Amino acid sequence: VDHYASWSRTFHRSMTAEATTASVLGDFSGATLQSDGVTARMDRDGDGGYSMTFARAGEPPRVAKVVRTVGSRRYQQYLAREGDAYWRLPVAYHVEEKRWFPMTGAFLFSDPDGASDRAPPDPVPVARPVFGGGDFDRHVTRWNDNCVFCHNVAPNPGRDPATGSFETSVAELGVACEACHGPGAEHASRNADPARRYLLYAAPRADPTIVNPSRLTPTRAADLCGRCHGQRIADEVGPLLEHGDPFVPGDDLAIESAPLWRDTPLHGDREAFAARFWRDGTARLTAYEYQGLLQSPCTMRGPLTCTSCHGMHEGDPRGQIRERFTGAAANRMCTGCHVALGAPGALATHAHHDPAAAGGSCVGCHMPRIVYGVLDVHRSHRIEIPDPARAASAGRPDACTTCHADRSVAWAEAAARGFWGGDRYPADVAVAGGTSPLEAIVE
Repeated sequence: VDHYASWSRTFHRSMTAEATTASVLGDFSGATLQSDGVTARMDRDGDGGYSMTFARAGEPPRVAKVVRTVGSRRYQQYLAREGDAYWRLPVAYHVEEKRWFPMTGAFLFSDPDGASDRAPPDPVPVARPVFGGGDFDRHVTRWNDNCVFCHNVAPNPGRDPATGSFETSVAELGVACEACHGPGAEHASRNADPARRYLLYAAPRADPTIVNPSRLTPTRAADLCGRCHGQRIADEVGPLLEHGDPFVPGDDLAIESAPLWRDTPLHGDREAFAARFWRDGTARLTAYEYQGLLQSPCTMRGPLTCTSCHGMHEGDPRGQIRERFTGAAANRMCTGCHVALGAPGALATHAHHDPAAAGGSCVGCHMPRIVYGVLDVHRSHRIEIPDPARAASAGRPDACTTCHADRSVAWAEAAARGFWGGDRYPADVAVAGGTSPLEAIVE
């Protein structure tokens, strides 16, 4: 019961939901939004449902009935159904700021000026419905073979390869128990026997009918999160679209798909995903946290995994940092392994900043906020040693001048060398080149 209640408080629970008065957070009282020559109006239907009307001068208005919601923390997106497909509508609601905005305002992309404009690639060619038309519809996306994979349990697009039609199914809308613990029918059935439950309790051991992520190796535990928090690509997309993602907790994620990197080719084009990363291969966008973890020495040569810091059943739902690492104890996320830095005064000497202030925060220096997503800037999950000159050479912000915004990179590099010396990247630590950590080179 406690685990169910703690999961219910998370934003995983409401990742996807049918559109009801309980799930819809947007203002559908006739609110309007104007963008790219389109006026969008959000209303309640006569039957109590929700709708969006898109009007462009000289053209008949288009009305879309909202049937599902996606997200509930920072912003909420909405789906309409056309035939066998669900489509993400071009307007979303910012939950924290209580305002509507066009989806074109949620993504980083170049102006549509020809060759430099690179729209997100689709798994298969898509004929999109027209809502507002033009650039306003730029981020209209089909849910069935896109959003479905990460925002639900046991996603199966059910695409017919002959007709292109969909018969999409999920075990449960949103991210629920089986997303992390695997199929639970046998577990529930066999543990209806109180004698079995008592024997498991009396002789603590893994219950073979369910996956307990805390009993997995760090690598397999990270795979659970990387399935959604690390954009991936498969050698053959067809089987995934026809039969769904076969990954279940405890599997090796790499068997069916591989994480995207800066130079991952798409139909031979090694620049297809480059804009999603800084030039050194550090992710520029959210949903690449798994890649950052794989690039981190703490993972490459240590036991660090996602749940080392994050607890799925504890902490503030906004981040789900484990309770023992909150507030003044935040640096314990690192000093738990780097025990020498936990000694009195050691962290201040190491950081050359007050450990109680932002400048002395381990994550402030080693996981700087250089990642964009959801109309905000987030921490990089590539744990690395601050190196202002190296960051500048990759065209990316560095940890020092993101705080000391009035200072130059040259100042930051000089200060860093003064604090820690000139050779701060031993040969066995450097991860350069920016692709898969398996292809790491030393500068």
